[in-house]
Amino acid sequence: MKTALRRGERAMKTREEMERLLERMAVGCLSVSTEDGPYAVAMNYLFHDGYIYLHGARAGRKTEALARDPRVCFLVHEDGPQVAWDKGCGISQIYRSVVCFGKAELVGDAVEKKAILERMIGKYTPGEAALPALEAGNVGRTAVVRIAIESMSGKANELTPAHTVLPGRRSNPPTR
Repeated sequence: MKTALRRGERAMKTREEMERLLERMAVGCLSVSTEDGPYAVAMNYLFHDGYIYLHGARAGRKTEALARDPRVCFLVHEDGPQVAWDKGCGISQIYRSVVCFGKAELVGDAVEKKAILERMIGKYTPGEAALPALEAGNVGRTAVVRIAIESMSGKANELTPAHTVLPGRRSNPPTR
């Protein structure tokens, strides 16, 4: 599935640029299809070796939806300041985002699950902090989902000299 962006000038030019955003962000939004319709949930995640990994309970709405239909959408975004400029309605938002489409599957191998969970813990643990030990029982009770990315696109509205940063929500543009 590939769709052209309406604002092609805002497209991220390389896969590497999109992957850097996937590696850097802490929270992404997973969208699945349930019997009742679409369901989206914010989640911590790990981007590793070209896959997106999630963890959670072995039962529940998300897990049931993935068992029925493994097709997913995953979004990360980084917002920057609001800006004034001389185009459109005179105000805009600085941002970077990546949307991925793919298929999800449960990671069944206990050794692989543990390795992914350890990497994920490392991502969210400050550098000088000791990593907590992962007990086999906790690994067994945790579902680890691997998303094989089939397509991705990135979009960014970068801060330029034509923009005037407005005071308020945030004063720093996204970093690269």
